[in-house]
Amino acid sequence: MSDYQPVLLLFIFMLPVLYMMDTSLVILRRNPTHIENRLASLTTALLALMIICQYIQQLLPMEHTLLISVYLVYPISLAAACLSVLLHFRVTSSFHRMSMALCSVLSFSPLSIYLLLLLFKGPSFYFIGIRVEGPWKQPDYVTGFFVVIVLFLFISICNIGLCLAARKRSTTVLLRKRYTVLFKANLYYHFATFFVLLLIAMLSSYIYIDVSFVGIASVIWSFSIRHFMKYDVLPSVKKKFELLYHLSPTAILMLDRHMLLKEANPGAVRLLGYQNEAELKNKALLDFIVEADRLNVKNDYVATFPLQKWRNYEVSIRNRGGKQRLILMDTERITEGEEGFVLAVIRDITQQKEEERLIHFLAHHDTLTNLPNRYHFTKELENSLLAVREKKSLLGVMLIDLDRFKLINDTLGHQYGDEALVEVAKRLLNSVSKSHLLARLGGDEFIILIKDASEYDEIVSLAENIHQIFQLPITLQGQDFYLGGSIGISVHPFDDDTPNGLIKRADIAMYNAKHSGGNQYRLYTDEMIALVQRDVRLEKNLRKALELGEFVLYYQPQVDLASGRLIGAEALIRWNSAELGMVQPGEFITLAEQTGLINEIGQWVIAEACEQGRLWQERGWNDFMLSVNVSSRQFMQPDFVNKVEETLRSSGLEPGRLCLEITESMVVNNLNVARKMLDELVALGIHIAIDDFGTGYSSLSVLRQLPIAIIKIDRSFIMDMNAYESGLSIVKTIVSMGHDLQKQVVAEGVETLDQLEQLKQLGCDKAQGYYYHKPLPLQEFNKLLIDR
Repeated sequence: MSDYQPVLLLFIFMLPVLYMMDTSLVILRRNPTHIENRLASLTTALLALMIICQYIQQLLPMEHTLLISVYLVYPISLAAACLSVLLHFRVTSSFHRMSMALCSVLSFSPLSIYLLLLLFKGPSFYFIGIRVEGPWKQPDYVTGFFVVIVLFLFISICNIGLCLAARKRSTTVLLRKRYTVLFKANLYYHFATFFVLLLIAMLSSYIYIDVSFVGIASVIWSFSIRHFMKYDVLPSVKKKFELLYHLSPTAILMLDRHMLLKEANPGAVRLLGYQNEAELKNKALLDFIVEADRLNVKNDYVATFPLQKWRNYEVSIRNRGGKQRLILMDTERITEGEEGFVLAVIRDITQQKEEERLIHFLAHHDTLTNLPNRYHFTKELENSLLAVREKKSLLGVMLIDLDRFKLINDTLGHQYGDEALVEVAKRLLNSVSKSHLLARLGGDEFIILIKDASEYDEIVSLAENIHQIFQLPITLQGQDFYLGGSIGISVHPFDDDTPNGLIKRADIAMYNAKHSGGNQYRLYTDEMIALVQRDVRLEKNLRKALELGEFVLYYQPQVDLASGRLIGAEALIRWNSAELGMVQPGEFITLAEQTGLINEIGQWVIAEACEQGRLWQERGWNDFMLSVNVSSRQFMQPDFVNKVEETLRSSGLEPGRLCLEITESMVVNNLNVARKMLDELVALGIHIAIDDFGTGYSSLSVLRQLPIAIIKIDRSFIMDMNAYESGLSIVKTIVSMGHDLQKQVVAEGVETLDQLEQLKQLGCDKAQGYYYHKPLPLQEFNKLLIDR
């Protein structure tokens, strides 16, 4: 080799190598953390290394030429080509479901094929010797070398196919443009390779050109990738920040020392109510600040520009449309030329603040009535107690519980119960002054904080006004409901000086008002605790009463008015407690319903009554009917009918001798279910009576739809027969209506001969009451049966 040949070869080979290495570094610096940039950089570096190996091949003696080609030039070029396939898989990863592991295996399969053939068949599979032409040395190819050509062709088809497939499936213009650019880069590289091969073929008759020149065509790959990077074929750090600036929903502004807007991203344009950035150019940010804050913001900006940073600077702005927004502003100084600027990042926290206010409201208020809740009331009571101690004035706590609220839920449903609560809340709110606090504790309980009362009369006067509210009806579905309210009052400093203590004592006073008949108010006294303590003892003993066998049945006779014969009895439970003595039903039935014990107690009453009825049946009382009251909670048990049937079977009582008494409120809210259950009971032969008829709100509807055999007129109507002109007419109407519907009519609460005679004249079928007998224990009732 002559002296000038190494220099010539260095010029031919090293200039492309330097350009390709520089390209590799540029690609890597563009975004060193991104895998696509790393793959592209490594591919370009391998292509440069391939050319270096070709240069070394020409410098070394001929015996090394074949080894360098077989073990360096072609493996490196295949590795670069395989990396290019992996790069294309990575760039188009959104459009295929293959994992990167599988993509790597597929990408490097050509190199694996080459190396396996080399391992098993040796270099002679690809080359047969060395050819020397002037300064050039290169291996002579044999037929096996076409495998290498096919592998390169396969790689080229894969790259082009991936670009075209991704471009076809792209859903945005930017993605289609990206894959078009990548396709062009591949096309230019293949065109350059084809051009070099064509040039070698055309000039081979005149001058020898080494085939290694084809490798120099890979410079086109480097040039194409480097040129098309500006189209975002490969991610750049700068491009990321540009996208962040333009696509971020956060408002970003650049301000000068006079607070004029020099730049604004789309988020800022939207926030300030404009269409584009040009409209905002050189506008003063102060013009958007609400007038109340404008001077403070200006002074703060002048004082801090440009050295100090703002962090979470909260201020209100008003956009172009006049809509007010609350923002947080962070600032950072940036230098551009000789003039300093401030980069302001603005977050709109209007919705966040509204949500915080809503969360705070929900935490302190009742969602149905929007009144303060228990938590808010207790906090306010704590603060008021601190204030009232200094003023030496009175502070009252008034707890209100609705008396007959359950009636609405049972007859109309909970939706109308909620409407009633809202109406009660409105009426109470209109009755208390703004200095007081009305809250809803939950359910049908309300509470009032009476602040700074000068004397007891002020508290009592408010209680009387609220009591009058409950004398007015609430109209729902065209029906008037008189709820009534039990009111309990405690007063600081006489009753207690703690929030919980005052609420507890108001609750005790309310309980006393309810226990005394309801619809009244009570001021707390220490004696009231005894009543509460008795109820606590009552519940404790009630839970053991059934197990201890303390319940007994009393029987109230029912008389046929036409013949005067004793034809039946109503079984009424009594509780003979070892600790409390004889306890009347009015004291423990409600408690039993509240605790759920009513189901077991009610079942015991039916079983006990059936056992006694069978004994009377065996004594020959063939036309004697025994009536038993059923509670709503007991009646709505899914297995109620089965339990009654089993009780009748085990007792041996004929079903026709048993009458179950229900009330209207038990069935109207679940009419379809109730009708099915009553039909099943009637199918057993049992009689059904509607108790306390006339006090409900759907009497005619219930009578028509349910298999009722007996109507029991409520005692209040019997008592009013002589007291009011309309009293007798009401009873007459009920009796007439019952007979028209082919029902037997029973009058409850008959206490005088006059009432008895009037009922006979009206044609009432049966009667019971103190005129005949009060409820009797079993021994006395048995004696009455014998006497009759």
